Amino acid sequence: MLLSILSLSALSAHAAKPTDQPLWEAGIAVGAATLPQYMGSDERYNFAAPIPFFIYRGERLKIDRGAITTELFGVRDLSVDASLGIGLPVRNSNRARAGMPELKFSFQAGPRLNWHLHKSDNLKITLRAPWRGVIDTSGQWLGWVSEPDIAVEYQATKELQLKLYSGALFGSRRFHSTYYDVAPIYATVNRATYQAGSGLHSLSLTATARYRLSESMTLFSALRYRNLASGVIANSPLVKDKNYLSATIGMSWSIWSSDKRVAAD
Repeated sequence: MLLSILSLSALSAHAAKPTDQPLWEAGIAVGAATLPQYMGSDERYNFAAPIPFFIYRGERLKIDRGAITTELFGVRDLSVDASLGIGLPVRNSNRARAGMPELKFSFQAGPRLNWHLHKSDNLKITLRAPWRGVIDTSGQWLGWVSEPDIAVEYQATKELQLKLYSGALFGSRRFHSTYYDVAPIYATVNRATYQAGSGLHSLSLTATARYRLSESMTLFSALRYRNLASGVIANSPLVKDKNYLSATIGMSWSIWSSDKRVAAD
């Protein structure tokens, strides 16, 4: 879920809300992250990565650092955008998965329905319902995931924007089996056979902050907590830590922009 973590902070609009903005702009964000190797792992990845972004602010179609968005049926309170994510590879050097097949890099993509419950000058509340199909780099279908959540966005000052997301992750049996099944051939004294089912995977809470340094530079950070104890995969021997915690920090630069300006949303 790395991309979703980074996009919550680096890949969304600038924190400040000017009266007008460029019709389009492009730039790059550089962030550092720490997160478990997979949800439920007690071993971590720590790394830094650059992410390019492109923003387009059309009247009906908007492309920003988080998604491609359009109004649904012409209703401003309903919109549809693209929900994206990635899964990092997991080598069999991971202690819990020692001797098991490695997990390949995977991609997640699908639509997300957004219902804008409240919008004022400094507060937005949105109910979001995404569905994403999952495929790995070998072309193998890994099932689907869905993570409906409530997003609360608060504009604390002209420069500082805070967001809080509370949600629940659901997965198909195929997705859960990829990460949590233990076939009899891979069972050991300390790793019993296990077959995962579909349903609730975990509950999550995410907080992000962005501080606008200038017209083109923004600092960002994100912290995500996920609890797997109530999920259908909680008893898998591959779940070594039911408390998932990830953190991201970085900076984004808007390098190119159009001369044409449009009213800020």
